[in-house]
Amino acid sequence: MNRVLSLHAGQGTTLPKPPIPHAVLVAGKGVEGDRHFGKHPDRAVLIAGRATYDRAARAGILLPSGALGENILVDFDPHRLEPGAHLQIGTALLELTTVCTVCSSLSVFDLRLPKVLLGQRGLYARVLEGGVVQVGNGVQILSRQPA
Repeated sequence: MNRVLSLHAGQGTTLPKPPIPHAVLVAGKGVEGDRHFGKHPDRAVLIAGRATYDRAARAGILLPSGALGENILVDFDPHRLEPGAHLQIGTALLELTTVCTVCSSLSVFDLRLPKVLLGQRGLYARVLEGGVVQVGNGVQILSRQPA
């Protein structure tokens, strides 16, 4: 079963985002305590996969969890899913919206990182139903549902 590996949120702009033991997700707003909370509903939560960290490691760039600015790190590759897919995580329901662009902020770890992760940083999601997510929670991938 797919699982949550780590959770991250913070008010600061530096990376990596600090780890948190659980995340409270609010519909239409995102992760409580995160600097992006309430700013853009379609980009409320950033979900990254272990595969992205593995890709960086293959290029010789070792990163701590939270380095990509993700809120939720999962043990599968979310890039294999289509925008519009729904994810049930803990008691929250999310809908994948768009691919997260790679920005220069990742260069603090390695100048090559933005190119290495181009198109593979993670996916944004909107929170359809709020709830609590904890490290170790299963992630159920639901079929795309009409809006």
